[in-house]
Amino acid sequence: MMDALSAKPNDFVEAALLVRAGMVESRHRAIAAIVSPDGKLFAELGAAKRLIYPRSAVKPLQAVAMKRAGLHLTGAELAISTASHQGTPEHIRLVQSILANAGLTESALQCPLAWPGNPEARSAATAQSRIAFNCSGKHAGFLAAAVAAGWSTNDYLAATHPLQQLIVEVLEEYSGEQIVNSTIDGCGAPLHTNTVEGLARAIGKFAATDRELFDAMVGNAWVVGDQNSADAVVMRATGFVAKIGAEGVFVIGTPEGYGVAVKVADGSHRATALIALEFMRKHDLVSQSQFDAVFTELAPKVLGGDEIVGEFVLL
Repeated sequence: MMDALSAKPNDFVEAALLVRAGMVESRHRAIAAIVSPDGKLFAELGAAKRLIYPRSAVKPLQAVAMKRAGLHLTGAELAISTASHQGTPEHIRLVQSILANAGLTESALQCPLAWPGNPEARSAATAQSRIAFNCSGKHAGFLAAAVAAGWSTNDYLAATHPLQQLIVEVLEEYSGEQIVNSTIDGCGAPLHTNTVEGLARAIGKFAATDRELFDAMVGNAWVVGDQNSADAVVMRATGFVAKIGAEGVFVIGTPEGYGVAVKVADGSHRATALIALEFMRKHDLVSQSQFDAVFTELAPKVLGGDEIVGEFVLL
């Protein structure tokens, strides 16, 4: 069943090109879906009913479950519970605050050891740490939610833990799909499949109904990734919620309830946000000026020495 629904090479369509001196040098193929506020598929590229692992693109939905369990955070601390942060000192302080307010220390985190992703923070670090892992904000949120609900914290990543079961309920509710396969994500937390369409439906419903989380993310865009991460750039330019997921996943949700999900076949992030924005632009869901602002900041420059010798093209 799962293999029959998982994406095949022909399910992806060419969506972006990198052109150097008139010759196509690289191609990005993608599946994309837009779901309207009524939950119906509005537009698609490729086969939007194929299963993918959404990776960190579902962190906003995991935060919905945390709140239902009793997590009480606001502003930047709430935003970092949805984040794939880059380990700057400011990010680390937010994670430490969540843990401290729950009566916990960094030793409670069960995400892997990592160096900070931010180059300056990496240069300043003297050792890897669990709190520098880009999912530590989510893990701190998991732990704080478990404490608030009176659940155990030593096994908070177990699939049988009440919080992880609540996350499954939220994912199925918001996506309108039953989960048919689960595994373990890179951070050690349970990871569940969605179709590209279901992921778009979920982020659209999230954007329309979870205003506190929406405002926390958009109002603290740098917290969700870093100052120049693709999701932060999109949120600043559009006012929509956006989130990166590993292996070429990107989602956007509008306050009206439109949801967009993209999966790029090669797993690269170079094209994901731009493919999503171009798809939205074609369907009048972002303005040309909003699109241009994101494109200017995120499109790769094709250089020959110091000169522009090509362009990044969206199809």
